Amino acid sequence: MTDSDKPVAAPMRRSLRFLLIGSLALNLLVFGVLAGAMVAARGGGGPLRGIDLALGPVVAALEETDRRAIRADLHNREALPRPSRRDREAAMENLVAALRREPFEPAPLSSLLDSLRARAEAAQAAGQEALIARIVAMTPQARNAFADRLEAELRAMPGDRRTDGDSSPSLGD
Repeated sequence: MTDSDKPVAAPMRRSLRFLLIGSLALNLLVFGVLAGAMVAARGGGGPLRGIDLALGPVVAALEETDRRAIRADLHNREALPRPSRRDREAAMENLVAALRREPFEPAPLSSLLDSLRARAEAAQAAGQEALIARIVAMTPQARNAFADRLEAELRAMPGDRRTDGDSSPSLGD
């Protein structure tokens, strides 16, 4: 078979390429947030930093004892995947290899991103379950105090442009 007889891979459409790059960036962001949350949970100090990015005001409104209890709950869940550092490094190496592959094939990249997304979704679900369990365990007074702190956190958020005098928090601004 001569060079001219070899099949030539069709060039990837530009929109598909941007979609794949955007998906990769989003997945890497989620993966980084989760990895940070796991490191923060192992460190034992401070708020749930990794989860802060997604639930900032909610996490900030929690009492330190509630944050510790949620962190412990997440740390003790066997169903929550905790990839080793080597596994995380291998996943990133595989991602880089998939991006550099010539001719480029989106299927391996898609498979890798699906795997990262599945881990992120599992961690997000576990975090939500732990948060809800902690709120369910609160007394009505503690839950109301939490709601008051959450309301204050929402009012203190930058970019609050309400000018109608309404002081109630809104998540849809």
